[in-house]
Amino acid sequence: MESAAVALQADHVLSCTVEELAGELVDEFRVERLAIAWDQRTADHAETPPDAWKRVGTVVSCHIPFTGDRQLLQCRPSTFTTNPPLARIDRDEIVIDAAARGPNPEEVTAYLDRTIGQVRTYSDWVNAEVDEFNVGLVGNARAMAAARREKVMNDQQLMASLGIPRRRREGTAGTDTTPAIRRKPPVRRSSPSAPGGGPLEPVIPAEEYEHILKVVRNMVLVMERSPRAFVGMKEEDLRQQFLVQLNGQYEGGATGETFNFEGKTDILVRERGRNLFIAECKFWRGAKGLSVAIDQVLGYTTWRDARVAIFLFNRDRQLTSVLEQIAPTVTGRGDFVRSIAYGGETDFRFVVRHKDDLNRELTLTILVFEIPT
Repeated sequence: MESAAVALQADHVLSCTVEELAGELVDEFRVERLAIAWDQRTADHAETPPDAWKRVGTVVSCHIPFTGDRQLLQCRPSTFTTNPPLARIDRDEIVIDAAARGPNPEEVTAYLDRTIGQVRTYSDWVNAEVDEFNVGLVGNARAMAAARREKVMNDQQLMASLGIPRRRREGTAGTDTTPAIRRKPPVRRSSPSAPGGGPLEPVIPAEEYEHILKVVRNMVLVMERSPRAFVGMKEEDLRQQFLVQLNGQYEGGATGETFNFEGKTDILVRERGRNLFIAECKFWRGAKGLSVAIDQVLGYTTWRDARVAIFLFNRDRQLTSVLEQIAPTVTGRGDFVRSIAYGGETDFRFVVRHKDDLNRELTLTILVFEIPT
């Protein structure tokens, strides 16, 4: 896990909170405990080859489905007996074989019941240690994620202090078509609480956040290629165009003017009652209007929301002049934390503080689009 933390890409580290990075590490290295479906067991039988006396025997096999890490079935827990249970592992089933000596089932039943009881006991011992391991994993993941983030931040500060323009990396810009698939944004599982810390909150993964932004960018490409269809559209009309695309991707999970905490937000992607993405759609009306939009989107966020966006539509203004005002407007605010190198000339990303918790950071992405006149 430490090696995986060190290998995290700098851009990804800067776009996530420590809690999100720790959640990724925990998800990758958590051991999945055994879950054995005792009430779904089935039985069959097979004949054994004739022995030296040409007698054909019978073996009764009890099949018990299970999920979890199958390697745990081959591990000895710290607590054990000198007579462990014997069984076969066949794909996703535990198979217990019992030799039948005649038509009397009592001996077979007794052997199966005894072995099943031993497997139950051993699986309980193993799962107790798995649970202890997973709980300890959370604290370690937080520490490793924090260390990696601190290293990346120090590197960023070092490069900024040099006073030399940063070299642009290849492949940071460009567009492609939206995949013709319907997605359901995965919510990360809450991890067990670490000693002295709360549980890792479920959040929208970074890749889904980026996918939503790509859907919006691709919709703007459609506007640029068919300008006459969008000339007279107002903010509400443009928002509806984005909602159509998002609902097509996220199975109807995007809504407009949906109440969320203290206000109404323009675009809200919700999954299983959780707000995963919050965005405001605004026409550019100056730096003051942008600051008001930031106040609005931050005012809608709850403590759990970690990623928000503002889509700025420019019409009848010099785009260069508009772009020059974005960064100064955000960096001059009291809730500004830092800027993140991101995307092309019309894409901006910042980290800001949550309005109700100075220790909670939010990722704010601002995308500027030229709308046909």
